[in-house]
Amino acid sequence: MTKILIADDEKPLLLLTQMVFRDAGMEVITASDGAEAIEKALSEKPDIIITDVIMPYKTGFEVCKAVRSNPETADIPIIIISALGDEYNKLTGFEEGADDYVTKPFNTAELRARVKALLMRYEAKKRPPLKPLQTPRIDQEITIEVIPTGLPDLDRCMSGGLPRGSNILITGSLGSGKSTFARQFIGNGVRQREKSLFVILDDNPKQIRKSMDCGLPIDEAEAQGLIRFVDAYSWSSMLTLMDERFVVTGMLDLSHLSGIIGDASHELGQSIQKKVGGRRVVDSISSLLIDFELAQVQRFINQLARTALSFGGVTTLFVVEEGTVSEHVMNNIKYIMDGILEFKVEDHARFVRVGSMKWRPFDPTWVPYHI
Repeated sequence: MTKILIADDEKPLLLLTQMVFRDAGMEVITASDGAEAIEKALSEKPDIIITDVIMPYKTGFEVCKAVRSNPETADIPIIIISALGDEYNKLTGFEEGADDYVTKPFNTAELRARVKALLMRYEAKKRPPLKPLQTPRIDQEITIEVIPTGLPDLDRCMSGGLPRGSNILITGSLGSGKSTFARQFIGNGVRQREKSLFVILDDNPKQIRKSMDCGLPIDEAEAQGLIRFVDAYSWSSMLTLMDERFVVTGMLDLSHLSGIIGDASHELGQSIQKKVGGRRVVDSISSLLIDFELAQVQRFINQLARTALSFGGVTTLFVVEEGTVSEHVMNNIKYIMDGILEFKVEDHARFVRVGSMKWRPFDPTWVPYHI
């Protein structure tokens, strides 16, 4: 049975969250102050911790720091719940080791979904690395639904395709075909009547629209509610293209971008309420990693990635340009992902391979990629 530690000095809220997770079949341990939370974290070693920030004796930030500094508890996932929703306190929480930050008041269904997603991610991290694929296991074929990428050779390397609802990092050098692959991924989704969202950061939306092959005109796909575009290119290019409905204007902050993505997602039905699933692309996160602090970008990506399951299984590609950020930054982003696809150009030919995959056996062999 999953063991969860909930720390909060507000008794009504503590009782509510206790009831929510007991009803979900978990063993619930509670603490009414920060010092007690640290003590119970060390003695009980729960599978996950939810903590408030403002508590007697020790704050939630101090709880995070104490849990992370002890080798026996360092890997326990932590969610902070707080009425302090400003950027400074959120960043402090992540810097002290929190995995997620939820602002009060919160939706209990969303909190359950965040806990479930976080537990799944940490469980995958504890498993030994998967060996190159020889013969797919029958139970994996049954329990994990996959999405074909449109590249048969690549799909064979993943026993059929990308796990539905996974978050995949797409990386490679300039001109290696990353963005083309991402557009084809969305186009194939629309062809199959899957709700699809394209977040544009580094290209003119008009060019994206022209190069997108959905099997029907883009305007018609939008009218049918199959696809939405979020235009953050206007910010990154210092232009204002008012042709798009979901557009970032003025100075960009990542909470603003998250809100616009949320509005577009809601129209598609990629929400906690409707859970239609589908596909998403963020092309590309390179500019975010250059222009914002790493902790801010991690939080933005974490928030988006963790909606994958709660939105009904949305498979998301995050595109990043190889060489634009340091290896340290790349490793921090890779940690969030469920898998990595790597692209390269060699002797004027393009190739792609599976760099890693948490949920499926995989073959890391480079295979040709023809645009």
